[in-house]
Amino acid sequence: MVKSSSLLPRSSPGSVKPVNRGERPGICVFEALDDLAGITETLSKIGYRTVACRPDAAIRQLDWLEGFSVALISDSIDKPLQRAAEMSVLCPVLLITSDVSIEARLAAARAGVDAILSTPLDVNELAEWLNDLVGPHRDASLSILIVDDDEIVAETYALELENAGMRAFVKTDPTAALDEINTLSPDLVLMDMQMPGVSGIELVRVIRQSRRHLSLPVVFLSAERDPARQLEARRLGGDDFICKPVDPVRLVSLVRMRAERAVGLRSLMDRDSLTGLLNHGRFVDRLSQELERCRRRGSEVSLALIDLDRFKNINDAHGHLSGDQVLRALAHSLSSGLRRIDVIGRYGGEEFGVLLLDTPPQAACRVVDKIRQRFSEMAFDANNDVFFATFSAGISGSLSHTTPEQLIGAADEQMYLAKAAGRNRISQPLGSG
Repeated sequence: MVKSSSLLPRSSPGSVKPVNRGERPGICVFEALDDLAGITETLSKIGYRTVACRPDAAIRQLDWLEGFSVALISDSIDKPLQRAAEMSVLCPVLLITSDVSIEARLAAARAGVDAILSTPLDVNELAEWLNDLVGPHRDASLSILIVDDDEIVAETYALELENAGMRAFVKTDPTAALDEINTLSPDLVLMDMQMPGVSGIELVRVIRQSRRHLSLPVVFLSAERDPARQLEARRLGGDDFICKPVDPVRLVSLVRMRAERAVGLRSLMDRDSLTGLLNHGRFVDRLSQELERCRRRGSEVSLALIDLDRFKNINDAHGHLSGDQVLRALAHSLSSGLRRIDVIGRYGGEEFGVLLLDTPPQAACRVVDKIRQRFSEMAFDANNDVFFATFSAGISGSLSHTTPEQLIGAADEQMYLAKAAGRNRISQPLGSG
């Protein structure tokens, strides 16, 4: 299970402030002084801020811990596992060590270590772990779809889940569940097994007919206690059972566990390891889903395709690590400058895609242009050589372009117009919005 990115104690919530949206996630580094500068520079280049911690500092003395997200501990300090155990009650812990034997891994696990990074440190592996733990996708609450023909019972379950911090949606008509799944993209489906007209087993077989939903967790609510019948339901696509009458504590715990596991695994498949944003395939899937939602509800979405200007020159002049720094910085700029409901993806190479929901192109242009301006003023440092980066973007809207191909083609055309007009600017069709 991927843990929460905020520094809220896992046993006593509320005593430490979580990271503010828009801040670069912070890393507490416990490292020998000889190696500290290298680690700090590496983290800074991939988009994280760091604070060096004295290896012998008492946790209660670390007042600056507020707003920090991960502890990075090196085995170069004295008693690293003791420090890991202290920090693990506050936040995820990464351990840098030369000993990756099973005995050492077991000891680390018992100390609450979330991940082990072997030396010499692989920067890409470190970036992937940090994205899993504190990437821009981590602030979304779990989304649960409840399918039950008994509305009162379903609303009761929904209330329990919402009180536990999840978002719950109810569908009492099982024949409409598939459309709801396509629209909502829930993290888990909680489904009654006995419903009129269509059984839970029949419905889950329908859900599994789409490759998009093969990994979607489905938990059955049922009075069925026959092990053979439960096994058959699992064979046909169900993942787990909650027996009726339902214990609210077990309901919340099992749903959260299953959903978080699914989100964590899906993140490995759906997200770009460098930036933590949606990858190309998943972004295009979301684009199709949002256009379908617009068609059904009469709303509008705008697409922005964003491309870094002269990115090859940055790599050639300053090295690929500096190029990665720029890509991460742009990912953070987009994540902090847009709303939670907006969809951001790494479309390919140095190109990014943004879906601004319920937003016409003219308004989308203003939003993206503000991000462009702030990003163009951001200084990057490569071995004391300061440089700047800019991007160009093209905007298109779903009222004029109703298919994914049309919307992408129009935004791509506008992006090239922005490049041709001198770069570092936004372009949208005349009269749009």
